[in-house]
Amino acid sequence: MDFDALSIVKFGDSEGLSSFLFENGLQHKLFQETFMDAGITVPIFPIMDADTKNLDDWLLAHQVEHQAFSSLLGLNNPFNMLDVDFNNESDFYDWVASHLYIHQQIAASLGL
Repeated sequence: MDFDALSIVKFGDSEGLSSFLFENGLQHKLFQETFMDAGITVPIFPIMDADTKNLDDWLLAHQVEHQAFSSLLGLNNPFNMLDVDFNNESDFYDWVASHLYIHQQIAASLGL
């Protein structure tokens, strides 16, 4: 898994954010397929279709997917991903770091 794309996104870089959203979507798809291969249904939203200028809907759908993954794997419930201001540099980097850690936990738990 390419965790670099989830960690090197820079504040204010819309092209980098688009790459982040794409890689994040690919990882979610892999997580979903891994669950489905085990006969487990998980929520699936079109999170790869996010509008980088308005991420509110994406944040909600993304939160729901992460809550399902964490619950099924017995992981701690993810941080509140909705509580972020992507226009604030500190918030942005805190969110990116916390999100990366969660993806690493999910991948490790699924053996990916």
